[in-house]
Amino acid sequence: MMVHRYDDLSLLLVLQIDHSRVAGLLAAHWGNSVFAEPRPYLSMVVAAQEHDCGWWNWEISPTLNAEGYPPDYHGFWMAPGTGVIEGPEDRARAWISFYRDGVDRVREQDPYAGLLVLMHGTGLLSQGHGVRPNLPDMRRDPIARRFLDNREPVRVKLLEELRQSQEYRDFASEEHLWMNFKLLEIYDQLAQFISNRYPFNRTSRKTGPKNAIGPVPLAPGRDDTTLNIDVLDEKRAVISPYPFDVDPLEVSFPARVIPNRPYAKREDFLRDFYKAERVTVTYTLHSP
Repeated sequence: MMVHRYDDLSLLLVLQIDHSRVAGLLAAHWGNSVFAEPRPYLSMVVAAQEHDCGWWNWEISPTLNAEGYPPDYHGFWMAPGTGVIEGPEDRARAWISFYRDGVDRVREQDPYAGLLVLMHGTGLLSQGHGVRPNLPDMRRDPIARRFLDNREPVRVKLLEELRQSQEYRDFASEEHLWMNFKLLEIYDQLAQFISNRYPFNRTSRKTGPKNAIGPVPLAPGRDDTTLNIDVLDEKRAVISPYPFDVDPLEVSFPARVIPNRPYAKREDFLRDFYKAERVTVTYTLHSP
């Protein structure tokens, strides 16, 4: 869940599963004369669209942090909570369940997308396998280590199946998978940049992606680049180089508005959460 200040009296909540839909839209429109369309196209769109789908486990009935507020997605693992998920270890195990159950759901529909979502989940604990040094390195945490060790045989099995599959084997080389993993991380980071600030030009958020995002694959055999984002006003941003097949690209996502106050009881928060006014946030992305 992404938590923003909506106005002086209210908070704006954006669910992780809705942030994932933004990433899916970006993947669906990725590709032009400079950027290669992702391949396999449908699997890449599914991976982007569902990369955080495991958060559904928690977002159907969210808990509160120690201060009585809904917790922002940054720091979820470490922040002690109240309600069903009581302390740091419980939150860590809950987070683990998001990326275990989410991967299992996706791989049932599309094994290639499932492998990429698995790599995304394990990458969140290992600085994106080296491509996201801004992330904390959790590999020495015992809960994280057990998760990583548990997922490795799943990764190996999925990879073997893909390389034996007529549908996916052309995209299952180490080089192609690595390029697609980096693309998925770019879709995620750009979708975060879009979804975790309201309005678009607010600069108060100190966590999350910055205005320069990379490394960004251009096409097989070409050097990576960096996307630079220049937010123009409350609703528009320019991206250079521009990676999409339409210009401008309109991006919308749903959000909920709740009172900006601490809650003594989770039940009181959930009443406001379920009754919350629904709003749609719309931004547009432009070429230089």
